[in-house]
Amino acid sequence: MTPAKYNQINELLSDYSTIFAGLEGAEAEIKKVQLAAAAGLLPTHAELKVKLTDLETKLKALSDEHYAELFPDTEKARTHNTPFGALQYRKSSSLEFKDGEKVLLKMKLACQAEAERVRNTSEPPRFTWDQVVRTKEEPNLDAMSDFDDATLAMFGITREHKDNFKISPFDMKSDKPAKKKGAA
Repeated sequence: MTPAKYNQINELLSDYSTIFAGLEGAEAEIKKVQLAAAAGLLPTHAELKVKLTDLETKLKALSDEHYAELFPDTEKARTHNTPFGALQYRKSSSLEFKDGEKVLLKMKLACQAEAERVRNTSEPPRFTWDQVVRTKEEPNLDAMSDFDDATLAMFGITREHKDNFKISPFDMKSDKPAKKKGAA
């Protein structure tokens, strides 16, 4: 490499580092402006959130107290509309478990018993292992990273060699003195 080419690289890196530092400064200023703008709204936001929570609590208590009057036909949708909004009860449910390993073991035993029941009767299964357990099978590339290329080829896997390029902007070193080797 000629000195001129090396100087060209240094000039480009200098420009890159200068622009990078300017970009970081601009992003920091943007964050400052955003935080300053939001700072004035934070007390109002917090106050309104508290008021809404209080109103929701009061509305829920009144709805519970006057449930029969507000929702006379509980067989249909439980919604009470007013000119100012609506009150609504919705049914929901979720499935939960505490110990996944125990649940899987119980499911495995139940699925085996269900498969045995199906073999002894002409009824279709109520559930199967494939229905109640979700599994995702995929190649474990991390475990195979040390395999030789011939072994990888047996699986239809090829090793890709890359030459990763990275630019590091100039980094101002701290003004603290460097530690001497062996000093801790």
